Amino acid sequence: MSKPLISVKNLKKYFNVGWRKTLKAVDGINFDIYPGETFGLVGESGCGKSTAGRTIIGLYEPTDGTTTFNGKNIYDLSRNEMQKIRKDIQMIFQDPYTSLNPRIPVQDIVAEPLDIHNIYSNPNQRRKRVIELLNLVGLGEEHTNRFPHEFSGGQRQRIGIARALALNPKFIICDEPISALDVSIQAQVINLLKNLQKGMGLTYLFISHDLSMVRYISERIGVMYSGHIVELADSEDLYADPIHPYTQALLSAIPIPDPKKQRDRYRIILKGDILSPINPKESCRFESRCPYVLDICGRKEPGFKKVKNNHFVACHRANEIIDGTLNQSRNPY
Repeated sequence: MSKPLISVKNLKKYFNVGWRKTLKAVDGINFDIYPGETFGLVGESGCGKSTAGRTIIGLYEPTDGTTTFNGKNIYDLSRNEMQKIRKDIQMIFQDPYTSLNPRIPVQDIVAEPLDIHNIYSNPNQRRKRVIELLNLVGLGEEHTNRFPHEFSGGQRQRIGIARALALNPKFIICDEPISALDVSIQAQVINLLKNLQKGMGLTYLFISHDLSMVRYISERIGVMYSGHIVELADSEDLYADPIHPYTQALLSAIPIPDPKKQRDRYRIILKGDILSPINPKESCRFESRCPYVLDICGRKEPGFKKVKNNHFVACHRANEIIDGTLNQSRNPY
């Protein structure tokens, strides 16, 4: 396998939320993303996945850890060096209604990265490049002088994608790019991203809580829970054989478009309270909701270990789950 384009090591992002209170939004995550790959990051709302994306790109200053891009830790770079790296790392934001400036036309929105990096001094060349970008995402020259309020949600997200592509980046963070869109539009945007990836050799970090879409677009997937990555595996392996109890519960919630199969399937309902990410104790974050919890789960945080080929899990009972010898030793409910 080639060297990773992005390597995230022990990344942490904490927020001070009061007197001696620290919210550990991202608490020591690790993963690599390889050139041309789509790495999916999934989890429930509030698990820290969007914060992780914003910290990786540098919108948030990390509390600890490193993000290496092409062998360089981007947090150690000078301002000028970071400016150069910015050309290669871009972001597509979650909400197309708030990520576009409502006061300027589409031409200037898409050209903003070009202007910041002084790519074109000739206005005709600048306009030509904007039209090329709009054509790439399914829009045209007639859209250049319109304002964001004149577009639908799907069209606005296409404008955001065009802006992210302006500098020919190598790596794009897609922060829940379809969650604010109608279901009928979501597949169009996902297929657009896949086609752009194939044509331009892009690498994606795809953040979402839509498990079906993540499976469709991603080669590998990390499952995030309360600031930690609890499982990481190849996409098909993760969906066919989930190991962590949280992943099993998460995947059991995916609806099946067959009424009979949907009625007969086993749905895992999680009980218990979600542990607060503010000043958490050194334990498994899933302890309060896990049906397989042991005493050690409340005393010691499980290590993130390799259990199969390209399959990593943070669970004290992972081997028992794999062997099928697991019993509910202590029910926390």
